[in-house]
Amino acid sequence: MKYLYSGPISGVTLADGQEIMLFPGAEVEMPEQHDYTRVLLALQHLSPLPQAAAASTSPSAEQGA
Repeated sequence: MKYLYSGPISGVTLADGQEIMLFPGAEVEMPEQHDYTRVLLALQHLSPLPQAAAASTSPSAEQGA
């Protein structure tokens, strides 16, 4: 699932070996049922993005601008 991250600059290596860099204001994809995802949600460092917004691209990206 995609989230908007709003915490401090950070990085995490998940149990499956996936490394994720976290930057304030950046969109990040993290496993929904992972314990670390739940911690970041509880700390209000992650905000779920709407599924439609996460799946679509911006019009300027489609036009190559």
